[in-house]
Amino acid sequence: MANVHLIIGEDDFLVSETAKKLIGDGQGLEVIDSNTATNADLQLKDLVAADASFSTPPFLDPVKVTWWKNVRFLPQGGKGGPSEDVKKALEKFAAKIAANPLPDNQKFILSGPKLLATSVFAKTLKSVAEVAVFAAGKPWEQARIAVQRVTELAAELNLAFDRGVADLFVARVGTDTRSLMSELGKMRDYLGKDQHTITAEAVANITSQGIGVEPEIWAMTDALGERSLEKTLAAARRFEQENGFAVLVTTVVEKFFRQLAELKDAQEKGKTDAATEGMAPFTVKKNLGFLRNWTLRELRVARFRFLTLREKVVSSSGSADVLVLTELVRVCRRPAARGGVR
Repeated sequence: MANVHLIIGEDDFLVSETAKKLIGDGQGLEVIDSNTATNADLQLKDLVAADASFSTPPFLDPVKVTWWKNVRFLPQGGKGGPSEDVKKALEKFAAKIAANPLPDNQKFILSGPKLLATSVFAKTLKSVAEVAVFAAGKPWEQARIAVQRVTELAAELNLAFDRGVADLFVARVGTDTRSLMSELGKMRDYLGKDQHTITAEAVANITSQGIGVEPEIWAMTDALGERSLEKTLAAARRFEQENGFAVLVTTVVEKFFRQLAELKDAQEKGKTDAATEGMAPFTVKKNLGFLRNWTLRELRVARFRFLTLREKVVSSSGSADVLVLTELVRVCRRPAARGGVR
């Protein structure tokens, strides 16, 4: 097992938990925290301290672990990287680490939010280090991973999400693991020892909105349900410049209209209770409210349009963003006053 460890990621909880597993019981631990190293002088000072700790083997203790944490000035490309002096010093230190293997009873851990994988520093360290990278990804990729993670974390607390509620929980809290853990703890206390299912109502009642979190994709489907063109376009445009925008929107919207069409069909046949069995009451109430804005034919046509459009954008090599926005406008339009159909 490598004695040098490189942990990169903006999710502080995941980075810290990974480091703590390597640290073990904390015996012989020395921490250099660069969280406040905001200028070149402080950064170089911390680098010297990390170098000194790396270069000093354990004497009185049977083991030694150095954790250089919150190193926010690693090479990362663009304007966020270190100064030239700090960059050269980092490269020199990486070369020293690579040229001087540590004894079996010594570990060196370096963690930071970002690191350019193609930098000299990164390539040099990767030749000798065990690397863990928690990539940020696009917003919808982060959300998908966070839903999986929060479901597993909830199970550890003997909790389970009602159908679709894990997505709602992440949309409200955000994708930061520490925040998800904190809100799950609140949820555990709120439900009490005898309740184990997290419902949409419970999320609405007790879960706090994450700082800076805007559940864009959920805001867009809610706006579509309301048939509000202004709200729909405002929500969609938050994603418009992202890669994968067209595929994401067409996938989510097609599913949304399919579910509403199935519910509308059941409602017209007097089978609403059967269609909503097992669905969270909060979700039922909201979706039944949406149905007032749509006819069954309109929902089926809208679903077909987005299904067709999704097939087109998936196979297209060009940008389909304009097509998606145009289709959103089209489905939000209400029929003409005389009862004509679009």
